[in-house]
Amino acid sequence: MFQKLKMASVAIAILFFLLSLLAVLQFYRFQNLLFEVNSSRISVPAQALKRDVERTLAFGLSLQTNAQLKTMLEQVIEKYPSILSIQLVDTIADSGTIMWQSGPALADPMRYVQSQRRSGKEMWFDAKSPDSFIQSWVIKDPIGQIVANLTLSADKSQVNALLADARASLFRIWLLLCLAVLLILTPILLYLFSRLDRIISAAQSILQGKKVDSVAWQRSEICDLATQIVDSGNAPKTNKS
Repeated sequence: MFQKLKMASVAIAILFFLLSLLAVLQFYRFQNLLFEVNSSRISVPAQALKRDVERTLAFGLSLQTNAQLKTMLEQVIEKYPSILSIQLVDTIADSGTIMWQSGPALADPMRYVQSQRRSGKEMWFDAKSPDSFIQSWVIKDPIGQIVANLTLSADKSQVNALLADARASLFRIWLLLCLAVLLILTPILLYLFSRLDRIISAAQSILQGKKVDSVAWQRSEICDLATQIVDSGNAPKTNKS
């Protein structure tokens, strides 16, 4: 009986592992989808602001002296409450000087500039910060030279709440599935292992020429094979010593 319980426990443990792996994969799939949606939401005002800033450069206005940029940044934050802060960073000499900003300043602005450069794309998105999403865009002058960096910080609290709810829901579903497996699969496995033991014992008895229980023999290919071996005269001889 202990051997049967051990085999059943191994089978159930493997199934628990597969259910856990499936739950983790589903959670990270949902998380990535949520991050992509929020990145797209931030991109809408960010792209519009980027175009407006580059348009001022096309008109020959300087980013450092154009006070209208401050108003433009504040209007974006006012229109999109999820955006916490925006800053326009001078990148010509890698000075990291913040020319204009609205909302709380982000620490170490050049860190986002360097991350954006490493990405090799005009837009870089970071979801690793526990409290905010960071999106960074390059600003180019009319001849295509990168002169500044536009960095936006967006609120992540709603996303964190959704992820917490999703994590709790998945855990409850996983727990219910594990309980169902434990209550349903365990007796089935024990029954199948017990039946297999009876069939193997019956086949062993046939090979040894002993009396066999007809119930255990019924519909058993193993017992049929053992009978064929005995009928062909190839059954192993029992050691009588």
